[in-house]
Amino acid sequence: RVHTDDRDQYTPGYKFHDWELRGVPYRVELGPRDVEANAAVIKSRIGEKETAALPELKDLLPARLEALHGELFERALRFRRERTRAVDDYEAFKEAVAEGFALAYHCGDAACEKAIQEETKATARVIPLEFPAHGVLQDDEALRETGEGVCVRCGRPAAYGRRVVFARAY
Repeated sequence: RVHTDDRDQYTPGYKFHDWELRGVPYRVELGPRDVEANAAVIKSRIGEKETAALPELKDLLPARLEALHGELFERALRFRRERTRAVDDYEAFKEAVAEGFALAYHCGDAACEKAIQEETKATARVIPLEFPAHGVLQDDEALRETGEGVCVRCGRPAAYGRRVVFARAY
């Protein structure tokens, strides 16, 4: 889908920022000199910038979108991996959820989870009931681990037989 931003009441910088906030993956800039040169400037939301011939845009942009999707997905995986910690005590749990994700055994009791939420603002995000888990969680060794753990908060026997992913919501 293509949209031409021909709003005259705004500066180019305002329009660029407006579209970035909307999450547009690529911006194609086309000015008088670009038309003269039969080219356009392509700017991605992750800062890459290149010039391409106008006839090539139809084939170039779908390939760039696919590459950008892969790059953003890899960044998200890296972000999750770097901020996920398996923990066995409540102090480490609090530190982990303050920084990202905590993998911890949980008793499954709603009152215990509510207490965790009140104390840390974190809730259970993923309860992997079977393995392999679907999607991107397959690579987490701590989630593959099965066993008889104890709840990170109350010390009762853990439910589910696996660690649960806890995190804060924003």
